[in-house]
Amino acid sequence: MNNTVRQLLDKLPRPKGDRQIIIIVAVMLTISIIEVFSASSRLTFGGKNYLNPILSHGSHIVIAIFLMYLFQNIHYKKYKYLNVVLLPLSIGLLIFLSIRGAHTNDAQRWIDLKLFQLQPSELAKISIVLFNAFQLAKMDRSDEMSQLKTFQRILLVTAIVVLLIVGENLSTALIIAAVTYSMMLIGGISGKRMLRLTAVVALAGGLALAGLLLVPSSVIRDSKIIPHRAVTWQSRVKDAFGGDSKKLSPEEFSREVAPDNPQVTHARIAVASSGVIGKLPGNSKERDFLQEAYCDMIYAVIIEELGLAGAVVVLLLYLWLMLRIGYIASHCRKRYPAYLAMGIGMLLCVQAFINMSVAVGLGPVTGQALPLISKGGTSMIVSGMCIGMLLGISCSLEENEAQTNMQEEQLPTPIQENSSL
Repeated sequence: MNNTVRQLLDKLPRPKGDRQIIIIVAVMLTISIIEVFSASSRLTFGGKNYLNPILSHGSHIVIAIFLMYLFQNIHYKKYKYLNVVLLPLSIGLLIFLSIRGAHTNDAQRWIDLKLFQLQPSELAKISIVLFNAFQLAKMDRSDEMSQLKTFQRILLVTAIVVLLIVGENLSTALIIAAVTYSMMLIGGISGKRMLRLTAVVALAGGLALAGLLLVPSSVIRDSKIIPHRAVTWQSRVKDAFGGDSKKLSPEEFSREVAPDNPQVTHARIAVASSGVIGKLPGNSKERDFLQEAYCDMIYAVIIEELGLAGAVVVLLLYLWLMLRIGYIASHCRKRYPAYLAMGIGMLLCVQAFINMSVAVGLGPVTGQALPLISKGGTSMIVSGMCIGMLLGISCSLEENEAQTNMQEEQLPTPIQENSSL
């Protein structure tokens, strides 16, 4: 009987690759299941089956784990072929989204496929990272023409994707632009080009920010050129700069105040009322008042239920993940897997830090999910793909180390050399 059980266990697929990343992801997914189930109270209110939200989330986690296992068994050299399909598909879906996308929370970000909602911008994120890594890897740094063409290709493709996303999802467009900029900086694009690009981006960003702060909302609303979401961006920027938001004293800081920005206020109440160990899972009060508590504001619910200790643990998990990705990238023998690993790392961790900063009131509301923790089908599935690619790259490192060790063992010792004379 014991031998039969052991044989069955031996046949089960086992995770490969960097063990520390596997541990980090396992802990994150465990936190995700617990906290999403707790934060989904608004979805279950008045419903017949309170398990539906967590069953849906669980199915997305299963798909993500399957993709992790699938991609970890694919050599990183084959990832570049994925982008031949994924990038045109992402651009095509973004164009379709602008025509017939589903409206949710005053934003047109999803394509309704009946069974689930597909968010093309999530596919676009990983597509851009794959494209940039491939272009930078094949670039000849010593050849000025090769560098110029690589720079132009990356800017052109990124600009197309960003322009298709920015009208409905500014924060995602900015994340894609920031990751692309960082990858070009790491990938060896000349300092002069990066300085010129920095100046242009800073000027454009400064003018856009000044416009949001100074131009009346009525003018923005009536404009046919400015995206309709610009009014929302304006209110969030002004809230972040302390413009029109109402300042509350500690005595007034409660749910009864009728706040100007309820999402931000209830997130702050959740954080302020948490304590060191929190109220424990399932005991959050602000989840019933927080819009998108299971997605955009999941970190606030985590802090309320798991306290400062839980908040620090989640933060350290992302820092640990970034360090492991940096270790993997620094030990890659080829440029392509190194750039790809760093791009994925920046994509996941930058988004995570943005989400956490919003939840604790250090930044304007963006609508970004917390990778590998928040509820969200496309986000969870794409995150699974990303982790699978990282594990696949780390598997290639282990293979290289094994080959190196084997070669060292086969080297003749001085005694063997003398005996052959």
